[in-house]
Amino acid sequence: MRNNRLGNTELNISELGFGCGAVGGLMVLGEHKEMFDAIEYAIDSGVNYFDTARVYGDGLSEIHTGAILRELRRTDLIVGTKVRVSGSEFEDISNTVSDQIDNSLRRLGLDTIDIVYTHNRIGSERNVSSGTFSLEDLSPVVEVFEAAVKAGKIKYWGFNGLGETGAIKESLNRYSPSAIHTCYNLLNPTSGYDLPPSFSYQNFEQLMNVASDKGIGTVGIRILAGGALSGSVERHPIAQQNVDPISTSNTFQEDVNRTSDFQFLITEGFVENFVEASVRFAISNNNLDTSLIGLSNFDQLKQAIQYVNRGPLSQEAIDKISDTWTSK
Repeated sequence: MRNNRLGNTELNISELGFGCGAVGGLMVLGEHKEMFDAIEYAIDSGVNYFDTARVYGDGLSEIHTGAILRELRRTDLIVGTKVRVSGSEFEDISNTVSDQIDNSLRRLGLDTIDIVYTHNRIGSERNVSSGTFSLEDLSPVVEVFEAAVKAGKIKYWGFNGLGETGAIKESLNRYSPSAIHTCYNLLNPTSGYDLPPSFSYQNFEQLMNVASDKGIGTVGIRILAGGALSGSVERHPIAQQNVDPISTSNTFQEDVNRTSDFQFLITEGFVENFVEASVRFAISNNNLDTSLIGLSNFDQLKQAIQYVNRGPLSQEAIDKISDTWTSK
């Protein structure tokens, strides 16, 4: 599996990242053996990045991920987690973020976390109810992050690239994070492609490309649109049963319906199914350093790795996909 340098950091990160979130659910509600087998297989297949967060299962994802990595005695892997400020915590952002870093270190069982991101959206103004940071709110967060780097608690820090497009871009200019999470999939590719104003969903105005040009690492999220790009509304028993779309349709069902726009990729033999199309589409963009895959079981991981090993989509396929976006 190809490794990419994460922005200007010293981290060489696998093009497929292991998503430890609650949408897939494996690292929150999975059986220990299946979690262990999946992580071991991922590592043996070249996956070296594990992306978790405090809010995934109220800490369970961090606990399970850290425990299995210790059980495997692997210290050469890259672990990322996130801090999230909510409610009254906005009254003391600095101490909240500092405490959360310490708590994540304990749950993961690590002396140092490779990279910690904000999990809050970014906007022009603070919105406590939606958990949105203003650009000014990021200042104390960055101060805590930098202090944690000096203390050896974390190596690098980054932002969540969700919220208002203009504010997100300004946060890159103002604070220069080491990396950013960015929504990127077949339904909404605007983080990587220039699409017309008539495009139906939020336009991220080539956020991924802007970040890459600045030496900021890029981490793709929602590459399967929360599972909608499987083309089915059926959910695995341990997966999150109700998934709110991010920067696509209003409902999960609508996203599933939109997947049929890409049926030609299967009909014309470019891929076997929609999941393959989505995974290979994500790794086709050289400005995306790693793409996170959310998992519910071991088989889904093996399938995703198989698709990655088939390589990027052909230019012919990409061109036809681009025609689909502009025709809507």
